[in-house]
Amino acid sequence: MDRRKFLGMVGVGVSQKFALPKFASVLHNVSPSLGDGPLGKSGKAYGSGHFGEWITDPFGLPAYKYTCNQVTDPKAISPVHKEWRFASDHTHQVGNDRLVAAVSNYGYVQVRQDEGSPKFLNDYCPEKGRYGAGVGFLTDGNAVLSTYYPGTADSFERILGEGYFKKTVKGHQYEIEQTILAPFGDDPVVVSMVKITNHGSSAADLRWVEYWGSQNIQFSFRSGMEAQILGDATKGAALRRAFSERFSHKFEKLPNGLSETQTFLGRTPQDEAMWQKLEVAMKDPLGPFGGHIHESSPQASMEDLTPPPTFLVSLDAPPDGFATDSASFFGAGGIEHPAALSAKLSNDLTSTGPASALLLERHLHLKPNESRTICFLYGYVPEGFKAEALIKKYSADPAGILARSSAQWKKEGLRFSVPSEPWVDREISWHNYYLRSSMTYDSYFREHIISQGHVYQYIMGFQGAGRDPLQHTMPYIFSNPGIVKEIIRYTLKEIQPDGSIPYGIVGSGVPMPSAFDPGDQEMWLLWTTAEYVLATRDKKFLDEKIIPYPN
Repeated sequence: MDRRKFLGMVGVGVSQKFALPKFASVLHNVSPSLGDGPLGKSGKAYGSGHFGEWITDPFGLPAYKYTCNQVTDPKAISPVHKEWRFASDHTHQVGNDRLVAAVSNYGYVQVRQDEGSPKFLNDYCPEKGRYGAGVGFLTDGNAVLSTYYPGTADSFERILGEGYFKKTVKGHQYEIEQTILAPFGDDPVVVSMVKITNHGSSAADLRWVEYWGSQNIQFSFRSGMEAQILGDATKGAALRRAFSERFSHKFEKLPNGLSETQTFLGRTPQDEAMWQKLEVAMKDPLGPFGGHIHESSPQASMEDLTPPPTFLVSLDAPPDGFATDSASFFGAGGIEHPAALSAKLSNDLTSTGPASALLLERHLHLKPNESRTICFLYGYVPEGFKAEALIKKYSADPAGILARSSAQWKKEGLRFSVPSEPWVDREISWHNYYLRSSMTYDSYFREHIISQGHVYQYIMGFQGAGRDPLQHTMPYIFSNPGIVKEIIRYTLKEIQPDGSIPYGIVGSGVPMPSAFDPGDQEMWLLWTTAEYVLATRDKKFLDEKIIPYPN
């Protein structure tokens, strides 16, 4: 729509005297709490919707109490791309400046990291016995209670917070409160804090098993291209999983846990044959890929052949057992009735295949009405980090991690309040959190990036379009100009020898093969840079020398 048409519509609206909402007329029962506002007939805070209600958490931040039983509620069914989630699987985002954890209303977590190539480190594929990560199991030898939501639990509460996801489940005289959080900052770690309470009249000897899957699934653009060559775009997910199964796993003991590394076994003859067909198709400049793929430097790659090591440790005390084979752990009972809960974990390090996982066991003796909190640290180790240093850092005061992280989120970003409309402050805080927590780090361009995410990143497998991060970063010109400079640098480093900005980046540093060439990419680079310099008066930024590709 051009400006003239837009102004014409506005003129029509004014002439017809469109009725604007009179907010003051609907106000009643207003609370000063961030999660509150005018209450409707349901008694929920304004804007809560069908699936739960807005609340204020103990740290003074907005949070969403998710109360829907998505297994039985027909309103929970929504149009979702089947390569992403089930139709009743609703997603919350737990992230910091380094990683994004996609959190499901079913209770599982998938950690996304972008160094080397965007990917989930924990595949969720129930038909293959893979259940993501961040799920725990409590047993007294007879009863079993887990933090995976089955839809039949008597009491299962889910709180979606800024930087965390809290699950509280009660049953069999026990209560579990598991909080999954990404500590504010730039560390490639996720913390699992588990508070266990014995509400029974007698003491209980309990076992807790913490599960984090180890099978990654890369957001491979190459797999999508191969699916097109096969004439069936729906095969992209299967091809991604087939590629992920070409990695072997090796586990080693750490002082308080386990580490895992992966080794690429090489491509199959079928995969190589499909790539040869792709190369022929890409010779056609008028084809769907707009010409041949060119890797900008020897470091660029369509997929990550050397995924980073991962680890899982018990922060507050040594584990009482471990296992690495999720197929044996879950057995025929699956995630709702794991077979291996009837006995102590195997302490076996020999798992090498797609069923590999990080499993740690802790033993607890709880008196009647006694509670105890245990803590775990999951992470990956990209360039510039060491597992030992990360473990030492978060072992110092694990109980205070959530409070410290929440205090940082409370100070972060722009704030805007309207006394008569408390929901405005809540929405600004929540939107700021979701934008900032979608940031990741690109190890090829060596800059942080706020990608568009959504179908572009997760389904199609590319970071784009080039204009989008430049749009996303605009709010940070005033609140965190360092983020703006990184994204501008990222875009400058994308520029090709002919001066063009690729529509997107796939894998690690590879310009997206596409026949689509929009004309506004360069304009957004100029606009964002101009806005930054005019607002901050940082004219020295214009003198920086940007190297297009890594040395």
